[in-house]
Amino acid sequence: MRVLITGAAGYLGRGLRQPFEREGYTLRLMDIAPFESPHEKFIGDVAQLESVRKAVAGMDAMVIAHMAPRRPDAYVTPVVPFDVNVKGTANLFFAAAQSNVRKVVLISSTGVTVGHSAAASGLEHGHLVGPKSKDMYGLTKVLQEVMAEQFSREYGIGVSVLRVGHIVDQDAMQNKYGRKITTFEFSLTDRRDIGEVARLCLERSDIKYEVFNVMSTDESRSIADVQHTCDFLGWKARYPFAALPKPGAQA
Repeated sequence: MRVLITGAAGYLGRGLRQPFEREGYTLRLMDIAPFESPHEKFIGDVAQLESVRKAVAGMDAMVIAHMAPRRPDAYVTPVVPFDVNVKGTANLFFAAAQSNVRKVVLISSTGVTVGHSAAASGLEHGHLVGPKSKDMYGLTKVLQEVMAEQFSREYGIGVSVLRVGHIVDQDAMQNKYGRKITTFEFSLTDRRDIGEVARLCLERSDIKYEVFNVMSTDESRSIADVQHTCDFLGWKARYPFAALPKPGAQA
């Protein structure tokens, strides 16, 4: 399977692609800045439709994992996040429909449900609750999901939306900003586990439009409806952050 991964040179993309590499997929990696990789590289801006068309051409599937930078000023106005997160995602789905790409994974966020009550995003409702956010970042992720649903419905693209938690590398125990993680929280999510869920989604032929909550910890299965993801895809997290001390644990 030939798979395009956007945002492939970023923190998430570098970890997300590892399960695909392990299983021998043919990858085309897209990012806006030059980077080193043994795979086919495509340097381009997702906000430019012609560039995106070239990146998508010849692909069987794609994983949309790019995101506007989370620097302090980036989300003050809609300019940067809407160009990258919203326009870029619209371009990718449009090009996918034109190129007859049949499978797409969108990396979303659990932040798309924070506009609901706390119970709405928990175990009882989980993956079935619609997007409803609060801030500019959340709004762009909500709009990504709205587009994903429409392109799936209108063009018959099989779309899997992954609502991921706090992305951390279990080996380094730090997040994308370099912050060390020393205490446990149920939403911790290793970027390689995200990649494995994405890979499993692309292997399914029966997905029309599905939402999956993705977190790595054992506790997330009983708190955030991650059990649905495990059951549907036959997935088990490889990186459960078991070494971190749990709240209230005895020293």
